[in-house]
Amino acid sequence: MSKLVYSRPARNWYESLPVGNGKTAFTLSGGKRVEKLWFNDSELWSGYPQNHDDPEAFKALGKARALIAENRNSEAESIVRKDMDGNYSEAFMPLATVKLTIGASGKGEYKRTVLLDQGMVEINDGATVRKAFVSYPHKVAVYSIESGSVFSLKISATSKLRHCVSVNDRILTVSGNAPDYAAPNYLRHIIFPIRYNKGNAEAYCLALRAETDGVQKESGKGLNIKDATYVRIYAVTHTGFKGYDVFPDNDTDRVRGQAVEMLKGVNASYEQIEREHIEDFSAIYGRQKLTLKQGDGNVENLVKEAREGRTSAELINLLYDFGKYMTVCGSRSSQPLNLQGQWNKSVRPPWSSNLTTNINAEMNYWGASRAGLEECLAPFYKKVAETVERGKKTAAVNYGARGFCCNHNLDIWRNTSPVQGDPCYMYSPFCGAWLANEVFAHKKNCGKKDEEATYIISEAAKFCLDYLTEYKGSLVTSPSTSPETAYSENGRRVAVGMASAYEMSVIRQTFTFCLESDAEERLKTEVRDALGKLRPYEKADNGLAEWAEGKTSVEKGHRHFSPLYGVYPGNVVKEGSPEFEWARELFAYRLKYASSAIGWSAAWAICLAGRFKDKATAKKVVESFTSRSIMNNLFDFHPPCYFQIDGNMGFIAGINELLLSEADGVVTLLPACFDTIENGEMSGAVVNGAKLSFRWKKGKVVEVSSDKKIKIKDLNVADGVILKNVEKV
Repeated sequence: MSKLVYSRPARNWYESLPVGNGKTAFTLSGGKRVEKLWFNDSELWSGYPQNHDDPEAFKALGKARALIAENRNSEAESIVRKDMDGNYSEAFMPLATVKLTIGASGKGEYKRTVLLDQGMVEINDGATVRKAFVSYPHKVAVYSIESGSVFSLKISATSKLRHCVSVNDRILTVSGNAPDYAAPNYLRHIIFPIRYNKGNAEAYCLALRAETDGVQKESGKGLNIKDATYVRIYAVTHTGFKGYDVFPDNDTDRVRGQAVEMLKGVNASYEQIEREHIEDFSAIYGRQKLTLKQGDGNVENLVKEAREGRTSAELINLLYDFGKYMTVCGSRSSQPLNLQGQWNKSVRPPWSSNLTTNINAEMNYWGASRAGLEECLAPFYKKVAETVERGKKTAAVNYGARGFCCNHNLDIWRNTSPVQGDPCYMYSPFCGAWLANEVFAHKKNCGKKDEEATYIISEAAKFCLDYLTEYKGSLVTSPSTSPETAYSENGRRVAVGMASAYEMSVIRQTFTFCLESDAEERLKTEVRDALGKLRPYEKADNGLAEWAEGKTSVEKGHRHFSPLYGVYPGNVVKEGSPEFEWARELFAYRLKYASSAIGWSAAWAICLAGRFKDKATAKKVVESFTSRSIMNNLFDFHPPCYFQIDGNMGFIAGINELLLSEADGVVTLLPACFDTIENGEMSGAVVNGAKLSFRWKKGKVVEVSSDKKIKIKDLNVADGVILKNVEKV
């Protein structure tokens, strides 16, 4: 059994442990006498549908292009900043905090455990045994307390949003409305950053009841229980969200009434709910498995050792498993994983806890299909499908283009226009094509390239075709940015240029997938013609040039590896080509000067080390991640002290890539397997529709089997290897 074990309660939210079913989620502190449950609902966001598209942006596009063609890039940047911007995304909201005051006597060793394969947290405090989970089959959050002797329990609740608390017929409710607007946390001087002035935002409710053999009474705005040997707490969350393009229900009474009815509809026994939850969760989680080293799961010791420079195979294994656990907990229904998955405590969370599509939203799912978590991709597919429809309007209005586009911030309302601020992040119209590429890649890996994948990639290709413009006989993107960085021009920092390696790689990948799809032949003809005219990559002093004409980032160790998109997550810069070596050179340069502990950046570096088959770098970046980029509860770390889930999910993809890489239908096993993980086994890995299992010892593969015929490279394979349904090439 894979588990995480802690010897003390959480001291704050950043040490709490997560549970969820993709809709309702909470973290819990595991306090001995005071337990806190921080509840979220994936559909609770500030704001409501609004149109931020701007016809004036299309007029400015032509002006900016003309200036860039004349090498007047800083002037073009001013136009992009002033005339092609939009509005900030809305924010993911916290719902409620439930406080449990436990009166129980007993002595014994404290233990807080995440049962990863069961989707459950268990706490033994010496006086009580507690279990927490959120059931997907029964759509209910559960918190159970049992004791060998009688105990008392007080239940109270509050919210950081405007709310009221009430107790009727022994059902406690916390209800209210989300803000009409929540400014991003990085806007530090804005007046009234949280606004309820219009009253249009969605209503929400937490409804909770307790089942016990003790004496239960209503007490003010809470519940009191005495003389109990067990208490089962059941809770549901509900919001007025109706769809990304529909105004939400802002009637608090109606939403509260609906939540109460949902709670009353949960009438199965505790034993049935727990049993069916475990069966449901473990069926998905256990479909694929990585075994490096099993131990007692003592996270505190393992993290301490890693920070002292001794990263263990057990910690790597647990981080991999924890990422899978959070994927199943956070992405089953409703909304996809945002910057914090589904777990957020702040009304102004880091970067609004939105869907940041210039890396983070995609990284959240990089490892999902390979790890057999196909069901967990459904909310991501749905989000992208909605983004296509919303993004068609932005493509037409802002850029005069066919197809769809999306800039770098999405929220639940699927705003696809740019935000405000520096063009280095604000202006990023190819994030839609990146999302489309991810959908196509996952469906291809699952062996299910369907009509939806074809439609999405076709619409992305149309936008790419129409955005490209001719310059000196080749097709380029202009204005062109590279996520969150800039170059130096005449002593000035400039973010807008031409044909960034990132954008051109995204387009190449989109065109490649479009030609693989069942797209209309007329569109494929356009794509083939454009593909042959794309401006080639260029070489700069430090490797692959980030923009045309040899321009490169002013930040030597910049956190984004965007110019290397064509290597990973794309696969259009091929091994053996000059461009691949330029990319390798830039990768080494970035790592040499990197100083940040940003988890998602380290995770991307792990993935790239796998693609470059660089075992030494793989070891270095894995050790950097485990020593600097995780919190005490294994949450991914972003300086100064933020939780972002993307690094946790990117770690899954990174370890997958170190152990199993695929290109053009051929699998390479152990491409960057280093000494710490030189022995192990992976079962049920999904590769282009096949389920692959393999074992390795001392860095050599000793056994490989597949349920479908596959090809593997004759590399890192031991003499006498056992092969089943596998061909070496």
